[in-house]
Amino acid sequence: MLFLVPQAKLKTVNGEVVQVQDGDTLTIKTERDRLHKVRLADIDAPEMGQPFGKVARRLAVDLALGKTVRVNYTFKDKYGRLIGEVFLPDSNLLNEEMLKAGLAWHYRVKHPHSSFLEKLEYKAWKNKLGLWVQKAPIPPWEFRREKRLPFPPTKPENMDYNLFLSYGLLGDPKTRIYEWPECKGYPKNTQGYIHFGNFSDAKALGYKASPGCDDSRLLSDQPDLPM
Repeated sequence: MLFLVPQAKLKTVNGEVVQVQDGDTLTIKTERDRLHKVRLADIDAPEMGQPFGKVARRLAVDLALGKTVRVNYTFKDKYGRLIGEVFLPDSNLLNEEMLKAGLAWHYRVKHPHSSFLEKLEYKAWKNKLGLWVQKAPIPPWEFRREKRLPFPPTKPENMDYNLFLSYGLLGDPKTRIYEWPECKGYPKNTQGYIHFGNFSDAKALGYKASPGCDDSRLLSDQPDLPM
């Protein structure tokens, strides 16, 4: 998987950007007229209902719409979106350009975090570019968060990339134990923990469920269960 499992195979697809939904989501069309929806990895742009949501989309439109791009990805989420990096015709990364302009956050779901992306975000913040002119901008993952947390999915293909942090599936690198918000003794301070987007990735890295967790819902051969 893109975040933690290094043996995930990188895939590439080329196509023309025919639609830009928002600052981190677009649709490309290949030479065979096949459509692929793409979610930019490692960044999170403001939602359309948030301040600077439309501005972020406008920049993505200006940079990518109507142009042929290359998408490098390793997996699709539950909506079939390719989660990856989008290379523009000038070889610049759209993911990085959104950060540079201050129109996206570094979406810290990849471990270890990218120091390069962190620096891009910090520089935009320091120079008060884009959304950083606001005193207390609300990150999109907080804006999207529902009162009732979603139950973590079992497999990467059942995961909603936008809800990665909302699942609350944490791993302790010291004990190699993972747990989620329903578990007894779930940590209040999550500093130093690793975020997982699904149970399969935690298990693939040798993590085991905490004794305080009820894992009866984790049926690998069953679809994800609703809350």
